[in-house]
Parts: sequence; structure tokens; C-alpha cells
Amino acid sequence: MNKRIHYIDNLRWLTVSLLVLYHAAMAYNTWNEANYIFFDEVRPIAAIVSFISPWFMPLMFLLAGVSARYSLQKRGYGTFIKERFIRLGIPFVSGLLVIDPIMSYIADVSHNGYGGNFFEHYGVYFTRFTDLSGYDGGFTLGHFWFLGVLIIISLLSCVIIKLIGNVDESGTKAVIVGVVLTIAAAAMFDIDILGKRVPTYLCVYLLGYYFFSQPSFAKSFAKFRIPLTLAFLAAGIANTAIFIFIGGLGTLNTVCNYAAFLFGVGALMAIAHDHLDFTGRFSGFNARVSYVFYILHYPLVVLCQYFLGRAGQGSIANFVLTLVICYPLTFALCAAVDKSRYIRVLFGSKAKRKEQVN
Repeated sequence: MNKRIHYIDNLRWLTVSLLVLYHAAMAYNTWNEANYIFFDEVRPIAAIVSFISPWFMPLMFLLAGVSARYSLQKRGYGTFIKERFIRLGIPFVSGLLVIDPIMSYIADVSHNGYGGNFFEHYGVYFTRFTDLSGYDGGFTLGHFWFLGVLIIISLLSCVIIKLIGNVDESGTKAVIVGVVLTIAAAAMFDIDILGKRVPTYLCVYLLGYYFFSQPSFAKSFAKFRIPLTLAFLAAGIANTAIFIFIGGLGTLNTVCNYAAFLFGVGALMAIAHDHLDFTGRFSGFNARVSYVFYILHYPLVVLCQYFLGRAGQGSIANFVLTLVICYPLTFALCAAVDKSRYIRVLFGSKAKRKEQVN
């Protein structure tokens, strides 16, 4: 309880770092999603999104559940809830007011030919409420939906944890809870609330809290990393091949999608346990600024693609240059935020710390 779980930190920041690649590829999707900016349908690039999508957000919520176990045991319910509102609520509100309007403005210019300036567009942003995606230039939760949903799940989980009580990893109660949560997570995978798989995210959050936070369970689970990884790769590749390149085969595509989710989350947790349990200056920095990276990467990707597009860069060149520019730029801005005591608060980033719990 007195030391951080380094492989959880490392898996979190490595997963978050994929978002530059993921969101840059969204501008080339093949499923008619407008995105904030769109160029052409490019199947190999769209395949990146298809491969990552099934397991990315469930893994993020599972990692949040692991961290919640240690945070609750250290702080108690009252302090934990207060900390969630401060660390997640402040960047959530500031993001809706400052960062999301940038992406909404680019979307309105790109898709609708909006001719006003950025500040004039605030009048559109706060009066146009449609699907909350912001792809039409209206109000959007953007990528800050994750912080909002995480606040809600953190509160719901406190109630559920209080009702269920302790769960010993090897007891009958643990088997029942584990089986129910796993089946529920898979069964509700396509149930959306405002376009997000909130029921599934709640289930995997609780799986992280009850099981993957326990060192003995995580160690035993990691023994299955090879079959889990093989199953994950098979399901992920099949899901992407069917959805992006083949088409049709709806039932098989759904099965592969579900399997990519379940095996993907499990495989990555097992691999991380055995191969990412280390710390250092570089990994420590990335773990500390993972929230900052999450917040900053998306507007930078959208802005970069927009200006590269205006400069006449073709689809492939735009995609590659976006990655080359946005990765170092995002890390540089993360470092600047990390050094500022006051700005850091707006991003939900913690100060430099000694060894402590997640």
C-alpha cells in the first residue's frame, strides 16, 4: 500500500500515447464519421482505429479501477470523492470552456465553411446543441467525456463497493463477482449512453478494483499472457480485416469485436505485469503527465491536420507529418505544464512525488 504499482503507471501512459496515432487516423475513417476534420477514406490508416477501438477505453477504465482501490484504502470515501471532483472536475470544466471550442471551430470551418473568427464562434458553440460530438461546429464534450464519465463511475462504484463489501480473491464470492462482472461487461458492450459504453466501463472499472489491484491475482493472471496475447492478436486482426477490408459477416465481426475487447484488455494487463514493472526519470515523467497528454493531444492533432491540409499536403503526407509534429509538441507542452505549479492544477496533474500509491 505504500508504493506505486509501476506497471499500472507505465501501461496507462503508453496507452494514452497511442491517442495521437488514433485520432490522427480518424480523419481517414471508412465508416462515414465526420470527425472534426476529414480528408479521404484510406483503409490502411482507418485500420489503426479499428484495431485499437475495442480495448482502448475499457483498458483505461480498468486501470482507473486498479488505482481507485489503492486511493480508497489510503484516503477513505470522503477524501477520495473530493479528490475525484477536483482532479477530474477542474480539467473537465476548463476543457469544455477552452479546448473543445477549438475543435468545434475547426469542424465548423472544415465541414460548413464557417467564416467568422474563433471568438465569434463561441456564440455558435454555446447555442448549437445536437449530438454533442461537435462535428457540426456545435457544443461538444470532445475527449473530455472520459473525465466526466470517470467522475460518474467513481461515484457509482463507491456505492456498489459499499454494498458488496470486501471480496477475497479465492473465495466463492470472488468467483461470483468476477464471473458476473465479466459477463456483464461483454453482454453490455454495445449498450451506449450518449454514445459511450458506460455500463461496460463500470464493469471493467470494478474488475480492476476487485481483482487486478491484488498483486497475487495479477501475478497468477499474468501466467496466461501467451495464450491471451495470441487470442487477442487473432481476434483484433480478424475484426479489423472484416470491418475495414472485407465487409459484411456481421455476426462474425461482432464476435471478433467482443473477443478483441476481452482478450485485448486481459493480454495487455498480463504483458504489462511481467514486462513494464519498472520506473525511471522518463517513465516517471510520462506517468505524471498522462492526464495532461490526454487533454492536449487532440486539439494539437486537429490543428496540425487542418493547417497541413491548407498547406496542400496530401493524405499520406498529412498523416505522417501530423505524427512527426504532434508527438514531440505534445510532450514539450506537457513538460511546460508540469513545471507550472498553477497551470498544472487546471490539467488535473499531480506535483512531482515520492513513492506513493496510484
